[in-house]
Amino acid sequence: DTNLHKRYLLDMAADEDVTMASDSKPSETPKEATDEAPAADAEKVDETPELAPEERINTAESAKDAGNALLKAGDAAGAHAKYGEGVEVSEPLLDKDPADIGEELHKRGTAVYMALRLNSAQACIKQSLWSDAIEHANKVLVRDQDNTKALYRRGFACVQLDTEGRLDQARADFARLVQLEPSNREARELHTKAKERLKDLKQQEKERLSSAMKGGLYQEQHKKLGRQQAMYEEEVKRRKEAGEEDITFEAWMKKEKEKQEELEKKQKEEAQKKRDEEAQEEERRQWQEDNTGRVAQGEPELSLEDWRSEQVKKATESRKEEVMRMDEADLDEEDKKMLQETKSKGYYHGRLGTVLSNEAPKPQLVSEEISPEKVKSGSEWNEAGTWEEKDVSSWAKDRLTAWLKDAEVSSPEVTLLDGSLGAASAKISKVKSLTGEAHIVNVRKKARHGFNYEAELGFSVSLGDASHSGSLSMPELMDAIPSAELRIDAKWKGAGPSTPVLPLANEWLQKLQERVRNQIDGFKEEYLAKS
Repeated sequence: DTNLHKRYLLDMAADEDVTMASDSKPSETPKEATDEAPAADAEKVDETPELAPEERINTAESAKDAGNALLKAGDAAGAHAKYGEGVEVSEPLLDKDPADIGEELHKRGTAVYMALRLNSAQACIKQSLWSDAIEHANKVLVRDQDNTKALYRRGFACVQLDTEGRLDQARADFARLVQLEPSNREARELHTKAKERLKDLKQQEKERLSSAMKGGLYQEQHKKLGRQQAMYEEEVKRRKEAGEEDITFEAWMKKEKEKQEELEKKQKEEAQKKRDEEAQEEERRQWQEDNTGRVAQGEPELSLEDWRSEQVKKATESRKEEVMRMDEADLDEEDKKMLQETKSKGYYHGRLGTVLSNEAPKPQLVSEEISPEKVKSGSEWNEAGTWEEKDVSSWAKDRLTAWLKDAEVSSPEVTLLDGSLGAASAKISKVKSLTGEAHIVNVRKKARHGFNYEAELGFSVSLGDASHSGSLSMPELMDAIPSAELRIDAKWKGAGPSTPVLPLANEWLQKLQERVRNQIDGFKEEYLAKS
């Protein structure tokens, strides 16, 4: 996958003036391992001194050139920072009327802005900043929905995040990319990879839920904690005998995690080294074999470098000859249905705001105040066979917040850690953030209710007189994902409950997560009833 990615990015670099470094692999130590919202484009006050349009463009172009030089030298972080400077000065020009600043300057400003965003996405990919890369690509696709570089980079980053929502996005991006570039082998292979991984992930989630319902999940947690406790006690005993400083369980766990990560890193490096050596051996074998054939035919032998150049030419010719359409061999029924929908309506259920076809009709936003006389049973415009879209994001956010706040489970009598009976409860204490949108789309008088949110919630778990808190995050709270398959990540505040209490606390946390799913189902029912 790395080699495919490397070749494709090299092919795409030309009109961005980026000569890619020989190694396009992300840095060995990812700075981002979770699907968190990037901070790069958070709302902020523009403190840039007022510059004339041409000066802004010249500054942005200089920042792009400086960033390209840094990226070529291997300094992806420095390049990203430089590109960011260019984005900051050029972005305000996008809202200007071309008549005010001149058509030519407006085109230059847009071109440099798009290149800066695309190059920023590449710099983020090299640092494993997947969410930031996606955000930069999104900014390009808002203005050029079929930009092949942005589709590729967003799809590639989405695959790395490995969540159902992101993999679904990657699948759609690569499917569209192959439609635009039928001979693109890399896109076809990544499209297949995203589909297969998405299928695996859904199966894993089903198995996890099945295990949880049977109690197997908790049993395994108990066994794991028991093993860790025994190992910790051995370490405490060893330190005491050696006269070393005592260590807390949390500090020991942290050290063990670091050791495991270091071991995995070393194993990964060794495996990569072995693959590289095997690839070099295979290359030399093929080179020697080809030269043997050339000598047998009375042709001169080729040096390794010349032979490599010849292989590149052959590969290029091969790609030209294998131009193919996305047909039954590449798309399953679900893919074709999705792409047909985006082509005919410009709307993809569950992915609001993504329009992949220029053939899609322009949506007509209708407000809540439109009179019945004007709308009738759908507007006259909608009766013509087109569609209407109503933005209900504000209403949906308020109602979804209310449903989530009401999530609570409790019992007046449970067996506590010391064997006594006491009350236990778990509840959502706060909806910290809820960002996204909701639209009702009427197609031929038939309503489709779509929403796509990301949520972060605060929770508390009370066991007798003890109380513990933490946060729940839902990165892909959308209509297309059944609540039973919804990803809900939990994190305890600070060190969390002590080791002996943790199993019971986790049990009540799991009950709360299930109640949250039920509340979301309640919201969906209310939403579907809304017209």
